[in-house]
Amino acid sequence: MTEFDCIAIDIDGTLTNKDRILSPNAVDAIQHLSVPVVLVTGNVACFVSAISRLIGASEEVIAENGGVVKLSYDGEEIVLGDKSICVKAYNHLKNFINVELIDMRYRRSEVSLKCGFDVKKAKEILKDFDVDIVDSGFAVHIKKRGMNKMTGLSYLADKKGWSLDKIVAIGDSENDLEMIKGVGFGIAVGNSDENLRKLADYVTKERYGDGVVEALTYLNLV
Repeated sequence: MTEFDCIAIDIDGTLTNKDRILSPNAVDAIQHLSVPVVLVTGNVACFVSAISRLIGASEEVIAENGGVVKLSYDGEEIVLGDKSICVKAYNHLKNFINVELIDMRYRRSEVSLKCGFDVKKAKEILKDFDVDIVDSGFAVHIKKRGMNKMTGLSYLADKKGWSLDKIVAIGDSENDLEMIKGVGFGIAVGNSDENLRKLADYVTKERYGDGVVEALTYLNLV
């Protein structure tokens, strides 16, 4: 069996279903792994740290689409992104499109918006700003250009002495693209976006959390 330095797993739509309910089967599989499992999400750091502790995943977490990294449950939030340029972009965007902020109290590196508006139009409006707009299917994120989950994962791997070639990533949506492409082995669960499926080294037949279990089984980890 190939030895891996860690398994990086997205939460929404990967460990959870479309209603954001965690898969008991996936959680059980994670708890039986001997390799570190790092949760990588578009959500805020305090949320992902709580989920990671709850399900028995690693203390290290990657939040806000790579814009924030924590090296331990109660450690500091290391901010890699730039919230200020995202706020400027949002303030410009809201003059042209009706957009609704998701609670910003704990968000340190980006702006998160509720889905339901024309993302393609928003990208055109903000083309001259130094930001990217990514739709995860659960929220739309305005983040510093070039900032993505792979940014955070690369930072964490460097801190831990992990080889990117020995990392497996599992995800389902647009904001997982760089991570799936950038590691040694990228896996898309069965409900994934078509673009992600094309990039992945392996696509599971099962959807959501059952896809995670299938992926870990395929890798002979469970």
